Amino acid sequence: MTKSIETMWKEGFINETQLDVPKVNDLYNRKSQNLVDKLLNMFAINIKAIVIGSIVMLIGMSLIGAPFLGLYICALLIPLVVIARKELGKSNNISKGQSSFDYLVNFDHWLKTSIKTYAVYYRFFYPLFFIGMVTQGVVSKAGGKIIALMLEKFPTDILILGLPYYLAGIISLAFLIITYYADALYRLDLNIVYGRQFKKMEELLSDMKTLRNHA
Repeated sequence: MTKSIETMWKEGFINETQLDVPKVNDLYNRKSQNLVDKLLNMFAINIKAIVIGSIVMLIGMSLIGAPFLGLYICALLIPLVVIARKELGKSNNISKGQSSFDYLVNFDHWLKTSIKTYAVYYRFFYPLFFIGMVTQGVVSKAGGKIIALMLEKFPTDILILGLPYYLAGIISLAFLIITYYADALYRLDLNIVYGRQFKKMEELLSDMKTLRNHA
């Protein structure tokens, strides 16, 4: 961007002749003037955090004797980083329109479209992540001891992939639940990290629409 969103926003408010300038300036002062910049910075930091986190996780998993799980999780995170960088790059092409309000509307549209794109991947990410964790747990020494203890307490000759049928059933049920609620899990995770900023965005758009309608 050749000029900061904050500068563009000020100019947009002043040049928006159909709005009452004092009211808009008051709205500008009460709300987060740099909301868009803050969100974009948060997205950029999140990408870096994923990259650094995956490296740290790989090292940590290797140190505790689970290097394949570390590699597996890294493999799951790589597409996420690619998607995130691609989506963030699209934000540079958002049309600012004729005013700050137009820009905010366009940014909100990009944001919602980007969230839908992430949601598609997370429908696969969460179930695959669960499978990786379960597989590591089953093949580990601790997992083997737990399975042996379960067979001792609840003996059975029916084994599925080396697991007692009841344990395999519990894992399968958990997998189906996670798969079904993958989108909800992503929305929950998203709300925890960005919920406060998204709420500010909604409030700002709502207030500006109200001012325009009463101008």
